[in-house]
Amino acid sequence: MRLWRIAHRKYALDRHCAGAALYGGRWNPIGLPALYCGGTIAITSLEKLVRLGTTPCPPLVLVAVDLPDASAVYEPGDNTLPDGWDALPLSTAAQSFGGEWLRRGDTLAMKIPSVIVPEEANFVINPLHPDYPQVQLTALRPFSFDRRVAK
Repeated sequence: MRLWRIAHRKYALDRHCAGAALYGGRWNPIGLPALYCGGTIAITSLEKLVRLGTTPCPPLVLVAVDLPDASAVYEPGDNTLPDGWDALPLSTAAQSFGGEWLRRGDTLAMKIPSVIVPEEANFVINPLHPDYPQVQLTALRPFSFDRRVAK
């Protein structure tokens, strides 16, 4: 399965996920590493754009993230996601839900809806899972937003 990531050039191939562990994210509490990816380049670019906000855009790279074909992906149903999973600012309920999944370590990836476009999929990859060393990260090309989008 091929997923996508848009990352600062300096961290594009970082497999340690130290930033997510240091700051936490929607689906991981501080202290637990996680690799966030999108199911398409389009949703990945929207996710990156909202996170950049008004800060100057650093040099970015489009990264292909290839999971082993046999990897199981956990896909919680709408009735399984915690209330407020899509809250802004981030919900501690979503972090707890994701943290429990990361600690269980029973699947390499979790497929969850995007807050921006719920019909689109984002993925959280668990760096603590035994199959994680088989995940391939490939920097494909520099990535920049079209000037009409990045205003």
